[in-house]
Amino acid sequence: MHIEELKVVVSGVFSIYAILWVIPGTIMSAIVSLGDPKRIAFIDERLSKDHKKLQENWSSMLFSNIATRLFGYWLAYPLICHRVKTSSKKFKLFMWFNTLGIWSCIGALTLSLIGKA
Repeated sequence: MHIEELKVVVSGVFSIYAILWVIPGTIMSAIVSLGDPKRIAFIDERLSKDHKKLQENWSSMLFSNIATRLFGYWLAYPLICHRVKTSSKKFKLFMWFNTLGIWSCIGALTLSLIGKA
C-alpha cells in the first residue's frame, strides 16, 4: 500500500511541475526555433560535439530541426552537462529548468500509464 501512495505523490509532483512548465517551455521552444538562428548556434556551441557541422548544413537550421535538436538537448542534458563550455549560470539554469520540465512530463505520463496497468 505504501508504494501506491508514493506513486501518487511522485506522479503529483511531476504533474504539477509539468503543468507549470508547459507554457514557458513552449514559449522558449518557439523563441529558439522560430527566432534568430544565433540562439540555437549559441546552444550548439555549448553542448554539441561538432557544432560547426550543424551550422554548415542548411537543413539542420530549419525551424523543425532546431526544435527537435533543442528538445534533444533538454532530454540529454543530465548526461551531457559536462560538455558545457560556459560558466554562465543563466544558461545552466535555462537548461536545468527545461530538462526538469520535459522529464517531469515524461515521468507524469509514464506513472499515469503504469497506474492504469
